[in-house]
Amino acid sequence: MRLLTSITAAIFAFALACALPVRAQQDLDSVKADPAHHKVEFENDQVRVVQYKIAPGEQTARHHHPDSIIVPLTGGSVQNTTDDGKTTVTQANAGDAFWRPALTHVSKNVGNKPIEGILVEPKNPRSARPAGSADETTFPGARAKVLFENEQVRVVHYRLNPGDKNDMHGHPDNVQVMLTDAKAAVTTPDGKTTQSQGKAGQVNWRPATVHSVQNTGDKPFEGVLVEMKGGAKTDGT
Repeated sequence: MRLLTSITAAIFAFALACALPVRAQQDLDSVKADPAHHKVEFENDQVRVVQYKIAPGEQTARHHHPDSIIVPLTGGSVQNTTDDGKTTVTQANAGDAFWRPALTHVSKNVGNKPIEGILVEPKNPRSARPAGSADETTFPGARAKVLFENEQVRVVHYRLNPGDKNDMHGHPDNVQVMLTDAKAAVTTPDGKTTQSQGKAGQVNWRPATVHSVQNTGDKPFEGVLVEMKGGAKTDGT
């Protein structure tokens, strides 16, 4: 009986030890542990999008991030200190996009300007480009290019000059981060054209679609798309 009790206690202790890191991460979630600098833009079953803002000289509370894509909206210098005591200073450039593995840290804005950006946190990506649709990054003279790709997401940067129009192409479900103001005419395969506009810093969730886009404004526009993966393979992929 004592042996059985000891075994049960050992199993319970092991289960508790395994659960602690997960609970700690939940308690340190950026928008809970540091709401002064992090807020949720939107969330669905595939992804969560978080905005961060840190004024010059300000330091965040200790907090945790899952694997994420960082898209800085402004340039600046950020000092990061992780739980192992290691401190690094990173120079971010507006419009960059890069993958960051999960970590717990404290951040400080060591520059003289506010820093702001978007964190795209994949949860359960499961989408694919519509079957038979073209990949805009493969067009001759493509106005879009792949920044990086892994098993969860593909990150694409696009730029269209005034009057530019790309060919009909498809996207899987994606998060759009607008880096500039934009005015565009969007045409779908049925020939229907709608007018669209947005502001720099705006973040949109876009379901999978096929379309062509023309810049109808008087300035270039650009942005970053974080495309969900994990769905069925499409034709030509």
